[in-house]
Parts: sequence; C-alpha cells; structure tokens
Amino acid sequence: MKLTRGAWIHMNVAGHDPSELWQKFPNAGGKGGYQAWTQHHVGEVVVYQNGQAVNIGACRVCGGTTRVNCAVCKGEGNVPCELCKGGKFISISWTLTDNPWLNAQPDLIRLKDGTVMLGKVAGSSDEQRTIRTREGKYVKVNASDILPKQTTNSTRSIVSP
Repeated sequence: MKLTRGAWIHMNVAGHDPSELWQKFPNAGGKGGYQAWTQHHVGEVVVYQNGQAVNIGACRVCGGTTRVNCAVCKGEGNVPCELCKGGKFISISWTLTDNPWLNAQPDLIRLKDGTVMLGKVAGSSDEQRTIRTREGKYVKVNASDILPKQTTNSTRSIVSP
C-alpha cells in the first residue's frame, strides 16, 4: 500500500481517530462488502485470496519502507547518479520502462505492446516507420503502433531518506 496509490478516504470506525485515512478493497464476486486498512499499513501488501482482500504483511522488496536502494549508485549517493539524483533511493513504483530518467530521454519511443526503444524515426512510408535505435539497428514498425510522446511522469518523485 502506498499513499500515492488508490483512493484514500476518512471513515468513522470505532476505536480509530476520525482523521485517519483508509483504503477500501472491495470483495470480489459481486457479493458486496469490503476490507479496509489505514495509512498505518503503508508499505504492506494487500492481495486477494478466495475473493477477499488480505494483508500479507511488509513488502518483500522494500521491507515496508516504500523505498529501495537505487540500482545505479547502490544507495551510496556519493556522486549524484542519473536515476536517483543523489537521493540514494528511488520510488518502488518505478519500473525499467517507466521512470523519470527514462521518460526524460529525448528519443524515447513507446509502442502499444509495451516495447520501449531509444532511437529516432529514420524513415517513413505510408503506414510503416523505420526506427534507428541508439545501438545502430534498424527496426520497422507500423505507424499506428507508435504511441504519442508523453511528458515526463512528474507525479512520481524521488523518495529521500
């Protein structure tokens, strides 16, 4: 669970402060009902088992901290790396194909099937595009498979210690 994911709401629950934030997880199967956890469970993992949401404890990747060491600088932060900018940590929600560093590349090309290429469109004919990758390879794709350029994902930020 992360405060930046899902819908967090206030609920009146006996024994809890009314200012606490809660996230509801509806039961599967259309029978109604839900399970809910407070913001005090951020960093824990909720999964569905037999149609009901179940909290299985701290995330195995981040240990419940909601942050992981930067893979580039290994959490040293001595020299600002391109990925964490010296913050030592990156958001656990970043992926290899969706992170601020990659999204800021001027020649990033995303395809509908999830493929991400670093390169430039070197040629076009009707519905075909020829992409020259940074490695010097040429790849032909349908123009309709190329997604429009998107801006960097400014909603995600570097998590600092």
